Amino acid sequence: MNKKYSCFVLLLVLLSLKSVQVSAQCQPDACIQKISEGYTFLKTYKMEQIGAETEYSYVFSRDTNYMIAVCSSSGPDATVKVTMYDAQRKEIASNLDKKSNKLYSVIAYQCKATGIYYLKYTPVNQNKTDCCVSVLGFKK
Repeated sequence: MNKKYSCFVLLLVLLSLKSVQVSAQCQPDACIQKISEGYTFLKTYKMEQIGAETEYSYVFSRDTNYMIAVCSSSGPDATVKVTMYDAQRKEIASNLDKKSNKLYSVIAYQCKATGIYYLKYTPVNQNKTDCCVSVLGFKK
């Protein structure tokens, strides 16, 4: 094996170990456990860029209950605001209670119309670097 190829392989191994270490900090397993009994796991979402807003879309079905659980590496308290919008970008749910200014780690939503819905993840403290993962579950 030539020296140039060996250095390239070593670099790939080191980079893969670094990515495993970073992603291990914010795994979806603990978040999946937050979904209530009777819900079926659908999908995992991760903040693409730590400290920045991230948005995802998903097609929800009418007469289906959905649950979104949010987890971060800083502990059990939610540090990311999740806002759910319908296809017209009207806010329909959030994990932020505007009256008490408290963030909850779970959102439950009963879908009234089949269509595309948007989930926006916003860090509540822009100066804090934290990872965020959430999971989506459903039940009929």
